[in-house]
Amino acid sequence: MPQTPQPARRPQDTLADEPVDQLTSPQEAAAAKLRELRTLQVFSWNLWFGGREIDDAAAKQAAVLEDQDADIVMLQECFGTAGVRLARRAGMTAAQQDFNCAVLSPSPMRLLPTDTAPYATAALVQTRAGAVLAWSVHLASPDYGPYRGDELPHAAEEVFGQPGEQERTAQAEQILSETDRLLEELGEVPVVIAGDFNVPSSLDWNGEHRPSARWPAPRLFMEAGFADAFREAHPDPAQAPGLTWSQIEDPETEPRDRIDFVFVRGLKVVSADHLGGAADDADAPADPGFTEYGGTAWHIPSQRQNAFPSDHLAVRAALRRWGGRPPGA
Repeated sequence: MPQTPQPARRPQDTLADEPVDQLTSPQEAAAAKLRELRTLQVFSWNLWFGGREIDDAAAKQAAVLEDQDADIVMLQECFGTAGVRLARRAGMTAAQQDFNCAVLSPSPMRLLPTDTAPYATAALVQTRAGAVLAWSVHLASPDYGPYRGDELPHAAEEVFGQPGEQERTAQAEQILSETDRLLEELGEVPVVIAGDFNVPSSLDWNGEHRPSARWPAPRLFMEAGFADAFREAHPDPAQAPGLTWSQIEDPETEPRDRIDFVFVRGLKVVSADHLGGAADDADAPADPGFTEYGGTAWHIPSQRQNAFPSDHLAVRAALRRWGGRPPGA
């Protein structure tokens, strides 16, 4: 039976307790440490029905999170209490306003009530780099656009006019509206909006290796000044397609795409990648933006023993302030 991971114990971050290399001046060592302290590790992950499709899911979820040293975690498909249970095992606290989405952190934070249930939860996280407004997002799933990808771009109006697409767009608009409202109260703090958007990005469907398509919901965030962390780190979709859903579906029957995002504003993207298990050597392992976890995964319906307990890859991003005194510090 898998051992239960122990909650992470984070020592107080200081400058004085770090050894200084003999070839590094104290000033250089201090500057390097300050850069490290100001870098935030963000982790966004769909738990796949709270973990019910994987054996020993709770222990496997905890093992994944224990390995991340994340400052802010955005979870989707919590199915009620899965996010809270995972937070307790990881030594974190959870902010959650509905059964679906949760924000976790080892830092102090508070839930920010919004008119976005059940598709988004917001929290103000007091990180070591200052306050951050963090959203966990899970947009509506009906009328998944890639099912009709062969109709683009000539039938874009019809594809984007489907009820599910319009619902996702309305949800994105509401998240942005609530973000504006919250920032009026909180002041200008950096914002991270991350999760499962159930829609691809026009940065990937750019008319080169895929048809040109201006997928509405992600475009709204980019037009509002948000950067797509993965594409900031890996700008060429031909080299790093970043197909987050689903590596364990049969590719002959289920189109794969990048539908899980970390959008950031007020923060610089240092690095970003996707973490998870892949069943096909010709797919994610060939992607420089993919980091394998737990070895080769099995396709559905033989997935129950997979070490990585989800049908979505997780999105990881290292973020840093642009400079100056952090807001809220």
